[in-house]
Amino acid sequence: MPSVMAPKILSFARVPENGGDTDVPDAAQSELLQCPWVVPEDPLEAEWEAVRRTIDARELAQLEELRCVVQERGLDKHKACIGEGAAPHSQKAATLLRFLRARSGDCEAAAWLLEEALDWRADFDIDRKIREWRSEWAEGISPRVRVLQKYTFMAPLGLDLEGLPAVAIRHSVSDLGGLCREIGMETMLVYMAAMIEDQFERAHERMMERGHCLTNFIEVWDLYHALSPAGLGAVPFYKKYASVFDKVYPERLRVCFIIRVPWAWNTVWRFFEAIMPAATKKKIRIKGCRADSWLEEFRALLPDESIPDWLRSDSA
Repeated sequence: MPSVMAPKILSFARVPENGGDTDVPDAAQSELLQCPWVVPEDPLEAEWEAVRRTIDARELAQLEELRCVVQERGLDKHKACIGEGAAPHSQKAATLLRFLRARSGDCEAAAWLLEEALDWRADFDIDRKIREWRSEWAEGISPRVRVLQKYTFMAPLGLDLEGLPAVAIRHSVSDLGGLCREIGMETMLVYMAAMIEDQFERAHERMMERGHCLTNFIEVWDLYHALSPAGLGAVPFYKKYASVFDKVYPERLRVCFIIRVPWAWNTVWRFFEAIMPAATKKKIRIKGCRADSWLEEFRALLPDESIPDWLRSDSA
């Protein structure tokens, strides 16, 4: 993972209230893209440079405005940005871009969302817990790690065509409620958060390789048997923590396939719709039980080696 421990502070001038031409053609961006990608030495500047090569002039102006807002609010000194093992979230261009898009370009709303996320990260002490969890997972000997290694329902599919990790969530073969009883809801939350953080680390590595910013991912949710007692046991966990994932990791989803949906899906879907951001709903593709209903779309996003046999079959 590239080091971001001692970056310089990045500052921008505010866009004037009455001006700031954010509709200029992307000539500057086109010129950037024609130049070979050379990674700047400063890790924060490297990230900003990659983002400049990726987004248009209007969104870049909004992003720089958001950077001004969070700086003025003192978020650079937030405990979640300067604590042990913390990343400078308030200065990272790709992070700010996700929060900006989560609030449809509204800089003030995006800054409030970021502050809420930073508050949660600090209060929950997520960086320390993930560090400790990764060490515990690597050792592979604790009872809760062994339980998850045997019964986990989340697993990487492999890399997508953009070189980013895609993930499968197989509620068709899971008992999330039972797992939470065995290891605790908080452990389950840290396990999932660590997996998301791993995805973002890979996205950052890929961004530094290509000079192009892409920080959202493909997920496949297999819901066969999701309305069984074991499947419904997942509801309390998501009811408690869905808002945390949306607040702390917004705009992480590029597309989500929900496959093998049960016949009574509409009843469950109404619950999830109520707690799901509108932007997320647009990224969801609901499929039936036949593999031919999703395989063509999978192959447009994933190489064959990232599509396991169980996703090529009508059976879970």
